Amino acid sequence: MPGKFDLRELQQVSYVTGDVTSDGSAILLRVETEQDGPVELSFPTVDLQHLVTLLLVLGGKAAVNGRFAAFSETFQAQPLPLHGVSLGVEENDRGVLTVEVGAAILSFSLPRSSMAEMGRTILDLTRASAAN
Repeated sequence: MPGKFDLRELQQVSYVTGDVTSDGSAILLRVETEQDGPVELSFPTVDLQHLVTLLLVLGGKAAVNGRFAAFSETFQAQPLPLHGVSLGVEENDRGVLTVEVGAAILSFSLPRSSMAEMGRTILDLTRASAAN
């Protein structure tokens, strides 16, 4: 994979749809472009984690380079079905939040203070639901 892309050679994506094979072994995507129409792609479900991680890393780079950050006031995120979540600590004493959504498992590094805040929020929500 080349390190640099010539933006003039790349097609702008206008719409993406997708599905899953009946046995769940592959993710199917139809990527629509303005000039060339649809491009159909298939990749093994086991590679989903790598694709999601790549997109998140590139999104982080775009946010730093172009100051394009997602704000909850301007973007609506679709809630995803969470299959598992865990908190841990890295060797450098930073927190790690690991999230499992379907076939993808992602780990996020965060300050320990954020972990404490999440813990307090979970306790508050647990207390509130136990009181009802």
